[in-house]
Amino acid sequence: AENPDMMLLDVMMPVMDGLELICSAMKLDPEYQFVVLSSYSDFHMVGQAFKLGAREYVLKSEMTAEQICDILLKCEQRKKEQLLEQQKTAAQKQRFAEMSAQLSDLQQVVDSNRDALKKKFFRDILQRDLTFSEARERSHAPSFLPETLPTVALLVRISDYHRVLRDTWNNDSLLLEFAFTNIFEEICTRFRDIVCFCGKPDEYLLFTSSENSSFDLKYKAYDISIAVRQALRSSLLMETIISVSSPGDGEEKTVQQMYGEASQLNDLFFLLGKDELITPERAAGRRPVPCCSAEAGSQAIARFRELLASRDIRNLQGSIALFQVQPEGTDLSQISRIRSLFSRYAFHIQEYAAENELLPRFQKELDYYEQYLQHYGTLQEMNEWLEQTVTVLLQQEFHSSSLVRRVKKYVLANYYRDISLTEIAQIMEVNPNYLSRAFSKEYGDSLISYINSVRLQAASSLLKNTNLKNYEIAERVGYQSVEHFCRVFKKMTGCTPGEYRNQQS
Repeated sequence: AENPDMMLLDVMMPVMDGLELICSAMKLDPEYQFVVLSSYSDFHMVGQAFKLGAREYVLKSEMTAEQICDILLKCEQRKKEQLLEQQKTAAQKQRFAEMSAQLSDLQQVVDSNRDALKKKFFRDILQRDLTFSEARERSHAPSFLPETLPTVALLVRISDYHRVLRDTWNNDSLLLEFAFTNIFEEICTRFRDIVCFCGKPDEYLLFTSSENSSFDLKYKAYDISIAVRQALRSSLLMETIISVSSPGDGEEKTVQQMYGEASQLNDLFFLLGKDELITPERAAGRRPVPCCSAEAGSQAIARFRELLASRDIRNLQGSIALFQVQPEGTDLSQISRIRSLFSRYAFHIQEYAAENELLPRFQKELDYYEQYLQHYGTLQEMNEWLEQTVTVLLQQEFHSSSLVRRVKKYVLANYYRDISLTEIAQIMEVNPNYLSRAFSKEYGDSLISYINSVRLQAASSLLKNTNLKNYEIAERVGYQSVEHFCRVFKKMTGCTPGEYRNQQS
């Protein structure tokens, strides 16, 4: 057999003795059963065979058929026991694998329930306006609060969360939340006495404390903010806005008070930027300035609209600083008013673009404002956007002057053909209405009038220097009928073609 259950062998054999055979076979399958035949002279070798794995031995001198049958039955029984043991082991392994899978599923349920309990715990103490000392007395508190009670709150808001969720994560909010959870759990393992809570999809609260001085606590809050910002930027390519509440001066604050203070400070990113931790010290001492008042804002809007209406874009760009708002001296009370001011600027730019058939050219700038700036942008970004957009407006005006020059050149080269406004607009790759307005503004008259003036200049030269008839001249300068040629000639010169020719002779 290729894979025997039992081997009956003699200790002394040619080529390979019994001991060598046992060693070689056991390497292939340790479950082989060996029955050794021996004589009195080689009995010491039988001992070696048993050490190597032999199960039975038979003296050659006393070997009988009954003895061999008994040995075979023993080997068969032993094989059955081996098979049963293997089946039992396999069943135990299968059961263990099933139990491991069940434990893994159970752990997921436990973790999920723990997260739900954690959210419920913090929402409860927020709604009830409890201090952490009071929260310590509530159920599950030891599972969620550090040994040292938190004294400050860090509020982490994900800048442009909704746009990133849509464009980068295909609106899979659960997957993004899982990524956030892993990042914040890793950060919590790096610092002592810190706990994290997800308040909203784009907002995470970290509460922490320090057993040492308030200076050490500020330093720790700064280190945590750096760790959060770097982790989210490197792992998820997301910007964050992080603020920290002030520690209680001898009086423990409620969780709601800590969150409210951090939330209000967080709004200051509009004035201070997103790159640094926003602290109560940074917010202190900011005062409103006159340029941010409602009256100043209305005047700025009126002047901005006036310059757009008059197409005085060069003056608009030259005085752009009058329409921008500088962050120095402004405070939280003015943020809403400033945002409204820039929304009005964006509205009037869109209105100007629509009136002048320029919406496709400015759609990128307008979309950037609507989808990002008005919700997530800083004041500096808004100022930069306004200056850049006005610069694009000015470039468009230069484009208009260049366009008019190219149109004139085209008319001078093609006036003898039946050219039209639509044809020229197609050649120049612009909207006919835009071309008409741009040409009228630059030239002072309509494009049709310019075409007629070029044609009539050519017709006047032909009337003066040739004997061509009127219908021949009309055809040479691009008119389809002599009657139309004569009407236009008289309207623009005050005399008929014949009267003009007589005057020149």
